[in-house]
Amino acid sequence: MASGFGYNGQNRCFPFWQDFEKCYILSPQDNKSECRAKKDDYMECLHHFKEQARVNIIKAAEIKNYKNSSQVGSKHKIIDLSDTSTS
Repeated sequence: MASGFGYNGQNRCFPFWQDFEKCYILSPQDNKSECRAKKDDYMECLHHFKEQARVNIIKAAEIKNYKNSSQVGSKHKIIDLSDTSTS
């Protein structure tokens, strides 16, 4: 694992790593699964999987609502965040 120190000192996920590491070290060898929540918090801090999934759900609902509304064809635009091509 990383040291937890970035260019400007401690990085944003280091406290989550410390919580997970402390749990893992102090828990009995046969019961490491009790640290799963702390590991999940650390991984979410690093990769934002849950946050991105939530954004995708909200964006899909927004697009669905827009397509079902009377505003279709108006000047309102939905920005597709997944499109990485430049216009």
